[in-house]
Amino acid sequence: MATPFVRSEELQEISEVNVVPLADVSLVLLIILLILSPMMTQAVLSIQAAGKRPGSNAVPSDATVPPQEMILVVGLAPDRITVGDRAFPDEKPLLPFMKAELESRQDKKVFLMPHPDVLHGKVVHMLEVLKSCGAQSVALVQVQEEPDGVRAP
Repeated sequence: MATPFVRSEELQEISEVNVVPLADVSLVLLIILLILSPMMTQAVLSIQAAGKRPGSNAVPSDATVPPQEMILVVGLAPDRITVGDRAFPDEKPLLPFMKAELESRQDKKVFLMPHPDVLHGKVVHMLEVLKSCGAQSVALVQVQEEPDGVRAP
């Protein structure tokens, strides 16, 4: 007996899969991955600057193994540019030094460590200067101050 309140289409089972919960779970996992991935790369990264290598005076036991090159870190402060222990007032004396340094190295990667007070335009200009000196790749490095005054990458 057919009643006006119940239709025959409503009594059939739905055989389709509901994908809305699957999409919700996927988006939550994607957000968690996007939040955790920068933390993972910061925890894995450890950079050793040139001139600060512990035990660098030690003589290697095998004379045929060439010494490992230190990472070339260029510090950019508002009033000077530093490369290791050397300081330059501006980029003019830096250019010949960096060209000579990069020509003598096998690893032509340079890490640029700008001070937080340096303007972005100056950082971009220094990236271009380092590339013009012969650097194959230039990466930006952020340094955090630890409570006891020691810098940690």
